[in-house]
Amino acid sequence: MSGRWCGAALVVLFAIATPCMRGQDIVAMLKMVKPAVVTVIPQNAFGLDDGHGTGFFISRKHLVTNYHVIDDASSVKLRFKDSAEVQVLRIVAQDSAADLAILEVVLPDSIKFTPIKFKTTPPEQGERVYVVGNPLEYDQSVSDGIVSSVRVVKDHGKMIQFTAAISGGNSGSPLLDGYGNALGVASAGIHGGQNLNFAVPAERVQALSLTGNYEFKPTMKEYDGVMMNVRDAFEVDTSLIGKPPDSLSIKDQNQWKIRTAGQRFRWPVDVVDKNMNRLLRGVKRNYPKFDLEVDTLSMSQARSVVGEMLGYNKDGIVYPEEIQAKLSMIGTGLEYASASLITAGAMPTATFAGTILKRAQIWQEFEKNTHYAVITMADTSAIEDVDVAIFRYVDGAWKVIASDTDDDARPVVGFEAPETDEYAIVWRVARRSKKDEEGVFGSIVVGKESR
Repeated sequence: MSGRWCGAALVVLFAIATPCMRGQDIVAMLKMVKPAVVTVIPQNAFGLDDGHGTGFFISRKHLVTNYHVIDDASSVKLRFKDSAEVQVLRIVAQDSAADLAILEVVLPDSIKFTPIKFKTTPPEQGERVYVVGNPLEYDQSVSDGIVSSVRVVKDHGKMIQFTAAISGGNSGSPLLDGYGNALGVASAGIHGGQNLNFAVPAERVQALSLTGNYEFKPTMKEYDGVMMNVRDAFEVDTSLIGKPPDSLSIKDQNQWKIRTAGQRFRWPVDVVDKNMNRLLRGVKRNYPKFDLEVDTLSMSQARSVVGEMLGYNKDGIVYPEEIQAKLSMIGTGLEYASASLITAGAMPTATFAGTILKRAQIWQEFEKNTHYAVITMADTSAIEDVDVAIFRYVDGAWKVIASDTDDDARPVVGFEAPETDEYAIVWRVARRSKKDEEGVFGSIVVGKESR
């Protein structure tokens, strides 16, 4: 009798211990797998980071990610858990239809990990699965769920449907079983549904040959019929830069900024100087505690005073009615384009509109810890492709901090200002539909303070 009770007790103990042991197995599995999972960072023609995704190593020199993560990148780098960064050498396999890419890299001996193995046997419906990735830049996050189905999806072929949570940045994450084998590559989720996520099965990855040598997007592009490096196509016009010489007194620097702001409003220097005393009184009225002898006027303050006291010199440029009508249409389009951002709490900070032949530029003050979007629209009857870059003066040189050089007439640049400062926004026409004819374009800047 006692033997039976002892046996029963062992069964009960085993039943209680099994989930704990299983949980420990999963923790150990994740610890083993995570070093092989990295952040994949595409870079644009200026060498700037341009988004992020996830990838995982299947050998010492090869890693898998989604094709859409590295599509249009001029280069790609990897970031490891310890923040070490390594540049990718080349793409050795890609399948845009399957949304797969395999990259080759040479790693220093100091980076250690165990490559992740594939399991090509289709998973069972209801099987528990795990995703390790970098959602919204929360690197090496883990989520779990089950396999909902293995099904054929229109335009995508066979896919694994699963419920483990994924977000932007998870693209290219491994879909793992409880033993750390990759069942597939997390690729997409259906917005508007609940836990409708999909992975490309492992068998499609293993079918790829690793003998290719695919190029990243070149840093060259055609501007005005001439092929050139994208970086060389952009330059900052410093004639109206809002940084006065340090040799001037504080008061003279403030007047210098007012004079510069007036020229940006298309007023001749002599007109601004003639109204200087009135403009200085406007500074005192708008900023009662401001001491012109001691305090430094910002360009945004100078611009505000000039705008209030003198306004824009409409005689400085006159557009024919046809151009004015197009400018009005561009303005309406920008309102629609920015509506969702404004609804989400962003505030419009500036708008611009005018004509452009080859390039255009404006100065804009951006504030640190604020997210900005610069949305541009061009009249496509004259301009087929326009690019935009945001410049900041750093260590004696103008450097691009954000850009959009894709082939379209509606570039959008999102960024967070590194410091509160005055920046240059430069537009460059790459391709026009009517040779040597000015086109109409407009731009709106919206900003939202970071939390």
